Amino acid sequence: MSDNKERLDAVLRRRRAHLPVVDEQVGRWRRIHQLATELGAAVLGGDPSADDPAQAVLNSLDADTMVRAAQDCLDVLATVRARVSRATVDIGVSGRARNGKSTVLQSLSGLDDRQIPSGRGRPVTAVRSRIHHSATDRGARLAMHSETSFLQDVIGPYHTELGLLPAPRDLSEFVNYAYPRVDGVSGPEQPRLAPLLARVREAQDALATYRHCLTGEVRGVDLSDIREWVAYPETGQGGAVKRPYLAVRDATITCPFPIEDVTALGLVDLPGLGELVPAAETHHVDGLRNDVDFVIVVKRPTDTNAMWAKEDADALELVASVCGVADVRDFALILVNTGECLPENVRALDDDLRERLNGSDADRGYWVILADGADRDLVRDEVLQPVLEHLATALPRMDKAVIDDAVGVCRDRTARIRAQLADWSDALRTAAVPTATEQVIARAAALREEVAASVQAWVDTLRERTADDYEDTEYFARVTEVHEDVREWVLSGFGEGVEAWQRRALNRFRVDRASLPFAVAQLNGARVEIARRCSAVDDLLTQRRDDYWTGLVTALGPRLARLVDEAGPARPVRPQDSLMTLSRVLRDASDPCPTLAETLEVALDIRLDYHTRVLPRLRRALDVLCPEPDDPSRETGPTSLLSVPRTADGAELLLERITQLARQAAYDAQSVLAQEPAATAQALFAYGEQFEDAFVRSESSEAEFRRLVGGFHGRMWPGDRTGTRAATERVRQVRDLVTALRELLTDTDRYPTGAEEIGR
Repeated sequence: MSDNKERLDAVLRRRRAHLPVVDEQVGRWRRIHQLATELGAAVLGGDPSADDPAQAVLNSLDADTMVRAAQDCLDVLATVRARVSRATVDIGVSGRARNGKSTVLQSLSGLDDRQIPSGRGRPVTAVRSRIHHSATDRGARLAMHSETSFLQDVIGPYHTELGLLPAPRDLSEFVNYAYPRVDGVSGPEQPRLAPLLARVREAQDALATYRHCLTGEVRGVDLSDIREWVAYPETGQGGAVKRPYLAVRDATITCPFPIEDVTALGLVDLPGLGELVPAAETHHVDGLRNDVDFVIVVKRPTDTNAMWAKEDADALELVASVCGVADVRDFALILVNTGECLPENVRALDDDLRERLNGSDADRGYWVILADGADRDLVRDEVLQPVLEHLATALPRMDKAVIDDAVGVCRDRTARIRAQLADWSDALRTAAVPTATEQVIARAAALREEVAASVQAWVDTLRERTADDYEDTEYFARVTEVHEDVREWVLSGFGEGVEAWQRRALNRFRVDRASLPFAVAQLNGARVEIARRCSAVDDLLTQRRDDYWTGLVTALGPRLARLVDEAGPARPVRPQDSLMTLSRVLRDASDPCPTLAETLEVALDIRLDYHTRVLPRLRRALDVLCPEPDDPSRETGPTSLLSVPRTADGAELLLERITQLARQAAYDAQSVLAQEPAATAQALFAYGEQFEDAFVRSESSEAEFRRLVGGFHGRMWPGDRTGTRAATERVRQVRDLVTALRELLTDTDRYPTGAEEIGR
């Protein structure tokens, strides 16, 4: 045994030494696969019907062959990696249920029914287990399902087989799912579907016994408690049946094997073939592929199982399908489990294997051993020891076969991809595309023309509002409201009431022993109040300014609007905020556009409020309410009209005279307000013309539009997948990807040399 140990340990050392080489190549082929996938996306990203020579070239290219070739390499490299990363020599024990597979595992590992359940009647192994030899450790680690993986990997396949779709998406749906009654299943599918339905109903009924275990974690379990986690429950249990095994994805058991001086050895306990569970054979094959170095296929010749049947042949074919390019005779052993079997049944099976399976050429036949699987000494000496001796010689041979196959596949797929890349390069040479600079110049010119046309159309609307026949009905309606408001205020005794005003006037006459002080105060108050009431048009003037900014934002077009939308976490709501944000983006760009930014800032410096535009002219209209002129050279004001008798009749006369003056001032103020729409329209039209000239026709405008496109093309034309430029960019992208693939494929030339050393 010690010689076998040294030889097998040497195999494991050689494998691990080459793991970095394999990992490097796996990473490189993943990158190749990624680039090939990106190539496919690039050529399919445009409009296949586009009438463009570059697009026509792209339409002729197909990357699927390269993607498949790269995937082939990843698949064979995954097989290589599984072998070279294995820290143990792993022997799988396979076979149909009820042939003594678990008994053989007990003999090999030294465990018993408490850890590897066996029994008569129904199958007992519910979970795939890995059993590793350790001279010091004894225990088990269970990889638990999460709720999601349990529903996807355990319950989902039952629903697929039973045609009960969609499957539950969470445990609440599962526990409340109304499954049909088992006795309600009929028809030709009943023998297959009824047991499946019974199994999933059992899982539902027992959910409370394992739901708390669906954590996705790895938990440690003492070997004395492992049975319930890996085996079906025993029949005849009373009360609610516990099924914690349903929560287990995989089990790893560590214990000392009853073998002296053994190498790093692992056993893989696979659930038996032939069980009526969804995708049973698929799970079995997954347990064999890349997980084991050798398989012991157990066959027990009972009265009803003494001949090599179709089911046995199918099981052996499964084993052969996963051994890859290695010779299946190096990879598998048929163990005839003679325990408690009649000699005549053993002889019948042995004869059947020798005469019908292996035929006359025994040297090329399958390796067959007859042994009682329950006899631990016999299994150790006549099964395990010969297997280890065989593997000490065969593993390097099998490793080399796998490596040679991977080398061959990678070389072949490399040649295929290179040939296709050469064809692609020839095709791409026919796609004459402009340079990046040419594209920027062309797109900048197009954007400038687009903005110019849009801004001119907006300026035209501003010009239309300067026409003599244009009426701002909303504004004029407001002016009428203001005038009526002032007039009613004046006629109502300046908001005080006629009689009340006259009483107050008479009282002041008596206090001041004069009428003039009161009259002057009333004129001043009327002048201030009328000016204040006329400010009611201010919101409309502000609205005209905001409408100007809104029109400008729209006129600048959707391309520039995207620079605003992506400038911060919150999109500006007010038009002036959008313009200010756009100005800041242009100033802060890596290639700034200062003239364009300044033009936007000037457009924001507009004053259309009442106090700026209307009040200066309105104040002149209100001079009629000034008691005396500011300029002494001017004719006297209304002071002479304000001297009245200090009597009730005088108070009435004073109210009449001040009312007449206030009504004249209100009329003059209305005339001033009515002139403002035309003046505002002329101002906004002038502002618009100036903006258009500065933004489109300034000396630096052309250069700054090129900077704008060069710096923000991706944001202004996001996901541009149509048109000549799109095809051009995809051609350039495809060329870059082809170059990157060629470089990676050159690097893969180093792989075969490193890989071949693994098999030496």
